[in-house]
Amino acid sequence: MGFIRGVITGMGIAAAAAAWYMSRAGQEFRDRYRVDRKLGDFGDEIEVRTRDVRAKVGPMVADVRSQAEAQIAEMRSGTMGDNGAMTASDTLDDATATAAEMAADVEAKAAKVKKAATDEASSATE
Repeated sequence: MGFIRGVITGMGIAAAAAAWYMSRAGQEFRDRYRVDRKLGDFGDEIEVRTRDVRAKVGPMVADVRSQAEAQIAEMRSGTMGDNGAMTASDTLDDATATAAEMAADVEAKAAKVKKAATDEASSATE
């Protein structure tokens, strides 16, 4: 029991000595290279650059937003192109007509297939 107690005590003392040494060595390093001041200067520089970037990007973002709002307003008003010649209802009418033509073609083909199947079934039963 005494041996383990001695080992634990020795490890504790060694850890405390290492911590004390590291704190002293770190203090000398900070004093020698003025790390705190350099980090402060670096932080100030980053802050200034961030402000510059925000000042430049803010108007750009506002411009993009205004363009997007203008496009949305144009779409809601019904004009779909720069010349304003085609309205949304015209585009929808064209799409509806195209869809109706496609549906008619599909129905015609379905009728042909149904007739062919009926003819095949009637000829198979005869």
